Amino acid sequence: MKIIKKLLVLFGVFFNTCLQVNAQESKELSLKEALNYALENKAEAKKAQLELTKSDYLIQEKRAEIMPTIALDGSLINNPILQETALPGEILGEPGTVIMAPLGQKWNADGGVNLTQKLFDQSVFIGLKAAKSTREFYQINQKLTEETLIEKVASQYYSTLILQANLAAVDTTYQNTVKIQHIINNQFENGLAKEIDVKRIQVKVANLEAQRQELQNSIQISKNTLKLLTGLPMETLITLTSEPVPLLPLSEKETFDVSSLNAYQSLVKEKALRNYALQESKAANYPTLSLSAQYHYQGLGDTFPIGKGEARQVYWTDYSSIALNLHIPVFSGFRTRAKVRQAQLDVEAIQLDIADKKLSLRADFENAKNQIRNSEITIENQQQNVVLAKEVVEDIQNNYTNGLAPLTDVLDAETSLIEAQNNYNKAILDYRLAQLEYLKSKGELQTLLK
Repeated sequence: MKIIKKLLVLFGVFFNTCLQVNAQESKELSLKEALNYALENKAEAKKAQLELTKSDYLIQEKRAEIMPTIALDGSLINNPILQETALPGEILGEPGTVIMAPLGQKWNADGGVNLTQKLFDQSVFIGLKAAKSTREFYQINQKLTEETLIEKVASQYYSTLILQANLAAVDTTYQNTVKIQHIINNQFENGLAKEIDVKRIQVKVANLEAQRQELQNSIQISKNTLKLLTGLPMETLITLTSEPVPLLPLSEKETFDVSSLNAYQSLVKEKALRNYALQESKAANYPTLSLSAQYHYQGLGDTFPIGKGEARQVYWTDYSSIALNLHIPVFSGFRTRAKVRQAQLDVEAIQLDIADKKLSLRADFENAKNQIRNSEITIENQQQNVVLAKEVVEDIQNNYTNGLAPLTDVLDAETSLIEAQNNYNKAILDYRLAQLEYLKSKGELQTLLK
């Protein structure tokens, strides 16, 4: 019975493990799919869209300032002690005396409707223009956010592919080394190999196993980072699809248009916003004109104002007014002048940032072109080195089999082959990253989505 119970427990553990593995979603992920998933699900992209939507409400808020405002007001006042005033006695037929008479009633109820309409306020019209410009600013920033996200995801995707290529190179060398190990072990058992060779090949196999394990861990960490950048759940198993590296045709007459770049447009739009802020500060010196109107109904009496007439001693009356209000600022203690000068300095500062950004973007463009050309040369050289290293490994392995070369030569040749393959993979990665920088410098990162 105990054995049966143990078998049932083990079966249950195995069954649950299988369910968990099956529950994990497996996804084959191309670069295009990774980029689109990130743009749809990553928090940065969603927040950029929220900011854009928020700017629509900002426009509505500013537009509301030029619309009429209507409000209903009401009040109920109780005066337990009425204020008294001194009146001459002649009013009540008592000349030569002063009579203290209360003013008003103990209860005062008032309710009505008030309307206000701005007829001229320069700051309001400038604010509306600024709000519309703010929406355009957020549209550009949304594109900038998408570009940054594309660059991060693509860079991480390429880095993971290179790690996988490095692992494939080590795996091939590991399999060949294990075959040699079997041969040496057989030779040693038959007295045809030295014990030192057995130990050397054992150390080589152990080192390759450690290298494989390290690369596998690095690949898993890199994939987790990619999931984080794209917004994929961590439990998702992903397989990256290796894609050929297309060469970008470059010419000496490559054009560079800084005005088409979102990073530049963002600063230009920010300058426009600061100019609006400057105009709004100056608008404080402009006169304002508004219209107001009200209609109210008021009840006065010594008792709580319910009902009306002599019997309840409550008297109701209505009143209304229409006013045209003109406000002309004369002196504000130089407060407006100080705000205007601060706004002018903000405009000058952003103009310096624009000039610096133009230089920076042009430098990025030239550096990316140079890096692409250098990487092309490096790829070609490293590709030739890999071919030569493979030929050397094959020749030395044949010589070793025929007893014409020591084992150390075989191990050194295999190490050189792995190094050549890693250098080639690194050159590929450098070229891909240079491509990203080049596309970014031309504002063409979105082409990776096509």
